Amino acid sequence: MKNTFNVALVGSAFLLIVLGCGGDSNSAPSGSTPSNSSATDQSGSSPVASEKAVAIQAKALTKEYDENELAADGKYKGKLLAVSGKVSNIAETLGNVTVQLEGHEIMATVMCSFDEAEKSNVAKLKKGQQSTLVGTGDGKTMGIYVGLQHCKIL
Repeated sequence: MKNTFNVALVGSAFLLIVLGCGGDSNSAPSGSTPSNSSATDQSGSSPVASEKAVAIQAKALTKEYDENELAADGKYKGKLLAVSGKVSNIAETLGNVTVQLEGHEIMATVMCSFDEAEKSNVAKLKKGQQSTLVGTGDGKTMGIYVGLQHCKIL
């Protein structure tokens, strides 16, 4: 019975991660660094509005979301974020390249989704390494992780 519960728990967690990793591949990528320069997509068209990245620690970001998701969305969702923390997981699931940063609790993480062009850079990361990832805030998904889309390694 206990083994069945563990299998169900792991399966549910995997399903939630897979469902949450599906970013919108048609949207324009965010800026690559926390600067005031504007970014363009790979075709060189349509610059993304220039903005300065909000620098925050992964543990502080997940704590803010746990304390008040609505307020945190107002501050971070849709904004360019430079999130620093310890890498806890590196994966490619169903073609989605992701890196997780440790949050303030064991089940609270920051999940960063990368475009295919960043795969070789992500492959150089190691679990336990301190890193800063820059991407567009995507809010909290199913109460499990805070998402970032179109990430780049700073």
